[in-house]
Amino acid sequence: MSVPEGNVCAQSASLDERSPHWVPSGEQLVARLEQVADTLYALKPDEFSAARDAAVREARQAGDRDLAREIGQLRKPTMSAWLINLLWRDQHDVMEQLFELSRELARAQAEAAGPELRALTQQRRQLESALLRRAVELAASAGVSVSDSVQREAQETLGAALARPEVADEVRTGRLTKAESYAGFGAVAPSTTTGAASRPRPAQTPGSATAATGPAAEPREPIDLRAAQRAREAREAAQRRLAQAQEAAEAAAALLAERSSEHAAARGHVQEVRQRLRELRAELQRAEADVDSAERAEAEAERARDDAQRAHSEALKALAEAERALRQ
Repeated sequence: MSVPEGNVCAQSASLDERSPHWVPSGEQLVARLEQVADTLYALKPDEFSAARDAAVREARQAGDRDLAREIGQLRKPTMSAWLINLLWRDQHDVMEQLFELSRELARAQAEAAGPELRALTQQRRQLESALLRRAVELAASAGVSVSDSVQREAQETLGAALARPEVADEVRTGRLTKAESYAGFGAVAPSTTTGAASRPRPAQTPGSATAATGPAAEPREPIDLRAAQRAREAREAAQRRLAQAQEAAEAAAALLAERSSEHAAARGHVQEVRQRLRELRAELQRAEADVDSAERAEAEAERARDDAQRAHSEALKALAEAERALRQ
């Protein structure tokens, strides 16, 4: 998870390509800040400060003074907040199920549905325990050992996210900076300090619920986070295959359109050649008729020539006889 110093801003967008006096718009500034914040809050807490300071320097060198100021105000997360951020990045679908469960709890409590409330409470506890186990595994994979106190703070934060919509929204940003807590009795006013860095993302229909107490419901099968993760990965793989199939279909449609255009052009060319062939055949028929006429004329001329040749021979013979008679 380590990011080399000076590369945080470069991961979201290249600052070196801008002029020293480039000033981003409000929307661009927010988008750039969120990209940098997402990168920073994915780091381990002991890597956060150095990477943040490097990002501030890089933004200043690129002339992004507003961005540098906003990055400098990002707060380093506590260990428990980092654990929740880590868990959200890996298990956001399962955590959304937990938030949905809190709404079901609130409804069951409002309807005084005792058996259903106890069953939902038991399911909530199982899901929380499974998520916390997964968070410890993720931290261990990152080379971080999580103490019992940090686990308790993370559990309290999950409980607060279930009961307080604003905390759930902070969790959804993946940029929580401190642990949250909720006693679990009565209404809780929104906290005056925020535990998430930068701006919270749009709420996804959050609800609220209080922790329910009472006789334990019958035990249920433990919720398997790995199975949920495998299901999510299978769904993502299916979505990728669908996207690939859509791209292939679009490419095939484009190729079909191209081939159809080529076929239409070829068909038009064939029609032109056929028309030319008809014209040539008509010309050939006319030429053949001309040849027949010329041959007849030639035959008549040949007969006339033969007649003239005979007449010429007879004239020569008569001339010779006349000369002999003259000499005698």
